[in-house]
Parts: sequence; C-alpha cells; structure tokens
Amino acid sequence: MKSLPVKSAHRVLELLEFFAEWRRPATIKDISQSLGYPQSSTSVLLRSLKESGHFDHDPRTGLYSPNIRLALATAWIEEQLYTEQSLLRMMEKVLDLTGHTVMIGKREGSNVRYLHVLQATRAGSFTSKIGLLRPLFRSATGKMLLTTLAERDIGRLLQNANAHEANATDRVDIDTALQSRKQALLDGYAVSRGTSVPGAAALAVLLPSPKGSEPMTLSLGGPILEIELELPALLEILREAVAPFREAIKLQRS
Repeated sequence: MKSLPVKSAHRVLELLEFFAEWRRPATIKDISQSLGYPQSSTSVLLRSLKESGHFDHDPRTGLYSPNIRLALATAWIEEQLYTEQSLLRMMEKVLDLTGHTVMIGKREGSNVRYLHVLQATRAGSFTSKIGLLRPLFRSATGKMLLTTLAERDIGRLLQNANAHEANATDRVDIDTALQSRKQALLDGYAVSRGTSVPGAAALAVLLPSPKGSEPMTLSLGGPILEIELELPALLEILREAVAPFREAIKLQRS
C-alpha cells in the first residue's frame, strides 16, 4: 500500500512531461495510450488534478490541460536558475531556425537523459522523447558532458557503460573515449553520427549553467546527411542560442 502514493507521484510527473511534449489539451484516451496507463486509472488521476485546481477540464470535449496555477507554482524554478532567460524560448528559436529535433540533456550515471525535447518539423526527420536515455560515450550530448568531468573519472564511467552494452560492437575503448573528450574540449562542440541512433546524427554544445548546477547540453538531431551538410550553420545557431545564458551567468557572478 505504501508504494501507491509513490506510483501516483511518478505518474503525475510523467503526465506533466507528456503535456510538455503534446503542447495542447488532451483526452483521457490520448494520455492513456501515449503513456501506457489503464484508461480507468488515468481518468481517476486527471479528475483528482482537476479537483485540486491544477488542471482544467472541458466537459463538452473531454479535454484536459494544465492550468495557470501549475505554471505559476513552477515559474520560480526557471527564474532561480536562469534569471530572465527561458530554456523553452531558446529551444523554440532553434527549432524555428533549423527544423531539427531540439533537446536539453544531462548526465545520469553512464547515460544521458533528455530533460526536454521539441520534435522536428522537417518531413522524414528523426524524433526523440522526453526522459529518454542515450549512451554517454556514443551520443553527442554524452561526449560534450564528458568535457565537464575530470579525466580520472572517465575510466570508471566507461567500465560501467561497457558492462551494460549488450552488443560488443557498441563498447568503446578508453583511448577512443579520451580522444573524443579531447576533441570536444578543443572544438567546443560534439557530434555523433549513427552511433547513438542508426541513421541519425546529433550536434551538441554545453548550456552555460549557474555555479553548483549540474552541467547540461543543448543539442539537435536529424538525418546524418542533413546534419553534415548544414553543420557550420547549425553550430552557429546553437552557439548564438546559448550566448544569452552565458552573459546572464556572468552578471550573476559580478
């Protein structure tokens, strides 16, 4: 019985991530099918959130959506970390300029987790998902995050990552890992080409973070050929997108 509230709390968080990606009101059926929840328990959860005043419900259409109370309750998080700058506005700008899938990621052990994703608007492009895990040593986001770690920590993480790789061909040797880290440090960006998702390439830069915060990246992904052809322009877009955050952090420190 004690596990039930924990399960419900987890589902509330997944529900919020669903709406962050869905970005419009949704029916119980939409939500239950997308998240794999039973329709009955989805209905109970949404009814509870509506009664608490955190969600709105249109009885005519059956549509649910988070409301302004929830937005106001969480607005301080972004303000505390990034002053007046908005991660979502930054991601939307990158999406508008490139049409590629845009992601914010951070390290989670020997993997990378996408904290937020905006799906590509280009036809035939690749998609991702909020909360998805990617390999630390084979993804652009992971390679960039390795630059924030001391070299002595790389071997331990690599050993753990390789131990969880089912296919021997996906395991990375220490020389390759260190060379990738060195190259990303020199370039200020990292690229993966089909090593995380077959046929897909990704480009990542570090997202300037306040002191004491976990390092994060801003990245975009799409078909390998498209990313390769547009790489200089895409890199410039990513760098311009994170520049205001760097300036805001400098002001905080001064």
